Amino acid sequence: MMLSNISVPLLGLVDTAVIGHLPESFYLAGVAVGSMVVSLLFWVLVFLRMSTTGLVAQAFGANNQQQILRLLMQSVFIALILSMVLLLLQNPLSSVAFHFVEGD
Repeated sequence: MMLSNISVPLLGLVDTAVIGHLPESFYLAGVAVGSMVVSLLFWVLVFLRMSTTGLVAQAFGANNQQQILRLLMQSVFIALILSMVLLLLQNPLSSVAFHFVEGD
């Protein structure tokens, strides 16, 4: 879980380091805005990972395999629903994100 928590900011850092060598500054600004939006979405949806981890740990401690499988199915279903909502609303969400960041 710790590696997962640091992977998203590190991705933005690596992108910034690579894109920083290009001659125009708007490339770097685009990467910064994109990295910020991805980090925001990641942290908004982190509830699913954190809650699933705790509940599965409790079920594992109780040696309840049926509960573990049920939690897996519920989490996958919620993740699929949320991903479909994000895909359907990607244009309005990106417009809102660019509005608040004031990016062109």
